[in-house]
Amino acid sequence: MNVVDLLITIVVVTILVTIVLAVITYVAYKLRLARLPEEEKGGDGELRYFVEYAPLRAESSAEEHATEA
Repeated sequence: MNVVDLLITIVVVTILVTIVLAVITYVAYKLRLARLPEEEKGGDGELRYFVEYAPLRAESSAEEHATEA
């Protein structure tokens, strides 16, 4: 086995191990998600981390003034 064959073997094994670890991690994530109680999953259509932006009325009045002139 020469150096090129050894490097190819190392690259292929590294890729396969990475794919297997990714699948195992994904399955573990899904199992962890399934164990969470319903109120922690963020259901009911509520935003968990962000607050909905409500524009100020001053912006709409500026548009009204622009259409009047």
